[in-house]
Amino acid sequence: MKTYIFCILSIFMSSTQASELVLTVEDAWLRAGPPNANMMAAYVKLGNESNETMTLVAADSDAFGMTEIHRTIEVNGVFKMKEQQALPIAAGDVLTMEPGGLHIMLMMPKQAIELGQVVEITLRYETENGESHHQTIDFEVKKQ
Repeated sequence: MKTYIFCILSIFMSSTQASELVLTVEDAWLRAGPPNANMMAAYVKLGNESNETMTLVAADSDAFGMTEIHRTIEVNGVFKMKEQQALPIAAGDVLTMEPGGLHIMLMMPKQAIELGQVVEITLRYETENGESHHQTIDFEVKKQ
């Protein structure tokens, strides 16, 4: 019985510590598109204030049919987007998503997305130990 209680307490304590591994968020915004846009891009600065590397591995939004993390790259003078499967953010570092670079690509909107609206996007991270963490962020639709 003591072993059982110890295991339950250990699980509780590890889940409490896990909640502290959420990254700081600055400048979360989603670029407004034309009325019938099938793709939009979201940008944000994520600061890792934990003591371990957090790796951004996925993004999801109920407002879109498909969501991926992309990096804009230049190949032979042509700009292309390349999906990013894992973006490590070392302890103390900031990951910046901005136009012309890293961004969250949002495809197949399920409804019209309008200027001033707020869209929730959930980011999923993994720690060096393989623990998974989710963070839901409000992105304001702007014309920037």
